[in-house]
Amino acid sequence: MNAIVARYDADAADYERYWAPVLEATARRLLDHVDPFVARRNGRARVLEVGVGTGTLVLAALERWPQVEVIATDAARGMLDLARARVNAARPAETRVSFVEGPADALPLADASVDLVVSTFVLQLVPDRLAALREAKRLLRPGGTVAYLTWLDRDSRQPFKPGDEFDEAVYDLQIDEPEVADEPHAGDVRSGRTATNELRRAGFVRASAAEDELVHDWTLENYLDYKLAYDERALLSALSRSQRARLERNARDRLSRLSRRDFRWHAPVVFARAMK
Repeated sequence: MNAIVARYDADAADYERYWAPVLEATARRLLDHVDPFVARRNGRARVLEVGVGTGTLVLAALERWPQVEVIATDAARGMLDLARARVNAARPAETRVSFVEGPADALPLADASVDLVVSTFVLQLVPDRLAALREAKRLLRPGGTVAYLTWLDRDSRQPFKPGDEFDEAVYDLQIDEPEVADEPHAGDVRSGRTATNELRRAGFVRASAAEDELVHDWTLENYLDYKLAYDERALLSALSRSQRARLERNARDRLSRLSRRDFRWHAPVVFARAMK
C-alpha cells in the first residue's frame, strides 16, 4: 500500500465530511458526457468506476440508468467500505452493484469485461496515469468508452481570497511550517491536449477533452472548519495549543472581512473521454 492509498484508507470518514461535498456536483457531471453512449446501448451497460471514493458516482449512475450494472473499485479499503455502506443505506435492496478492492493499474477483473469505465478526481493520484489508462483499455470491450474527470495543473483566473487570507494568518504566527514529503503520483493534467494525447498513447481512439471548472460556494464557517480540521492537519499538529488558538482567531478575523461572493471557489478541471 503506497502512502496516498494509506492516507485515504485511514481518512475516509474525514474525506466524506470535508472534501467529498466540494467535489460532488462536478463529479456527477461526468455522467452527462457518457449518457449518449449508454443511450445507444438502450440503457444497458456494465460500468466500472475506478476510485469509488464515497460512492457519489455509483449512486448517480444507479439512479440515472435503471438497467446498468456497476462495479465500484478503490485501492483504499476504507473508502470502499464507506461507499458500500452509503450505497446500502440509500438503496438497501440494490443488486446491480458490486465492490472490488484493487489499484487503478491492476484491477482483478477479466479482459474485455466492461462497457464503460469512469473515474472522477482519481487519476491525478495514481503512480502512473498512462498505466491506469492502459488498464482501462484492457478491461473494456471493443467499442467501449473511458471517461474521466481530474484537475488541470493551473491556477484559476479568479483568485480565491479566503485561501490567501488563511495563508496570511499562518504567516502571522512567524513559525516554520513543517515540511511535508511529496508522495509520488501522476499529478494534475497540464491541458486538454495533454489529456487527449495520453489517451491516444494508451491505445484509445476518438479521444477528446473539455477544459472546464469546478465551482463551489464555501461559507466562512465551513471553510475554516475544513482548513483547521482537514486540509492543514499537518500544520496544526505541529502547533502548541496557544498557537492553534491564535491561528483560529486570526484566520476568523481575516475571513470575516471578506464578502460572501469572495467565498466562491473556481478550480480548473478537465473532462476527458475516448473509445477502444
